[in-house]
Amino acid sequence: MPKTIQSVNPYNGEVNWEFELLNEGQLDVKIEKAHEAFLQWRETSFDHRKTMFHKLADVIDADVEKYAKLQTIEMWMLYWASINGLKWTANLIRWFADNAEKFLWAEEFDEYGTKGVSIHEPLGVIYGIWPWNFPYNQVLRAAVPNIIAGNTTVYKHASNVPLCGQQIENFFRKAGFPEGVYTNIFISSSQSEHIISNEVVRWVNLTGWENAWKAIWSLAWKYLKPSVLELWGNDPLLILDHTDTQKMVSLTQACRFNDGGQRCNSSKRFIVLEKDYDTFVTSMKGFVENLQMWDPMDISTQVQPLVNNSAAKFIHNQVQQSVQWWAELIIWWKILWEQKSFYTPTILSDVKKWMECYDSEIFGPVMSIIKSTSVEESIQIANDSEYWLSAVIYGDNDNQCREVAKQLEWGMIFINQIAGSKAHLPMGWIRKSWYWKENGPEGLRSFTNKKIIIY
Repeated sequence: MPKTIQSVNPYNGEVNWEFELLNEGQLDVKIEKAHEAFLQWRETSFDHRKTMFHKLADVIDADVEKYAKLQTIEMWMLYWASINGLKWTANLIRWFADNAEKFLWAEEFDEYGTKGVSIHEPLGVIYGIWPWNFPYNQVLRAAVPNIIAGNTTVYKHASNVPLCGQQIENFFRKAGFPEGVYTNIFISSSQSEHIISNEVVRWVNLTGWENAWKAIWSLAWKYLKPSVLELWGNDPLLILDHTDTQKMVSLTQACRFNDGGQRCNSSKRFIVLEKDYDTFVTSMKGFVENLQMWDPMDISTQVQPLVNNSAAKFIHNQVQQSVQWWAELIIWWKILWEQKSFYTPTILSDVKKWMECYDSEIFGPVMSIIKSTSVEESIQIANDSEYWLSAVIYGDNDNQCREVAKQLEWGMIFINQIAGSKAHLPMGWIRKSWYWKENGPEGLRSFTNKKIIIY
């Protein structure tokens, strides 16, 4: 087992920093501190928690450009997007701070001859495992409702973004949170069972790939620990009747190529009616072949490189497999070998069910276009997936879009806008994509026990 992990700048290969992994004894100490902090933190008032989380948001806002640059040099998020994302995260924190009491406060009831009160109680120490693609937002989107509900947390961040992982703990420390309320841990994946088996760890929270999902889910069940789990998506974008081709192209390319296509809920499969198919393909080709891809610190860069060379090779293989099964290359795919993490924006057309790009998530700048003979077939194709995160519908007829949305079996559906997340709206999808809820009132309540007292 390796004893260290490194933060490496994908752009130039330079090592930013190196961290030692914790051994089991050191890990136990941190978990015990988190448990001790929980015993005190759960007794704090909502007013106190609200004040603390507003301070946390202020800490982020006070030096947002510095923290955004850290995110860019670790996983190549475009610098301007990193700044905007951190500002959005700070506002997400404020929403939870301002609304937690309303959704978690004790509620009295007197109905059907039964009188009592329901109380949302925190559970204890939460163990979280998180990916690299949104190093700050992914973690804080989960940690903030966990902690504001009265729990404490230990988080294993992705091994390629350790600086961001440590910085999140620094946010909490700088805002004045007690030690142990939020704890960043540097460990190997094999140490997860040691954490989950600890009796003071009461819940497990993960976003990751299918193998990680299965492994953690199995461990959670083995030790009878509840879990909130997000897997991946193969999200559709349905093009319905429209008149503004330029507006349609602008929206749809952003749905695919924003963040280099490295978003769980970015659109991957573009389902286009037969009568509009050729125009769509030609329009997308003209737009995508002019996208600027280079240094993520440069304001003119539109598509960021991938997180590392391994990701580029993996996507390259997925595209090759699709082409071998007769998907048509509209924009030529390649890895820019002088910078091995650069994968050029790619369009695959004439995509069919048996191809790799049809039902396997391609986590990068690859657009798969599918031809449909009718709106009904578009709905059928959209629902034909094992991984259901979010769907996007584009069209001029609002009533048609809403009727189509009702027939899509997806948890979140966006009409004429890019898929995203909202602090006040619950995210929780189905099949192999999600287990339980995040965000909104449901996200706050996910990590609590609703205790009923009858009197």
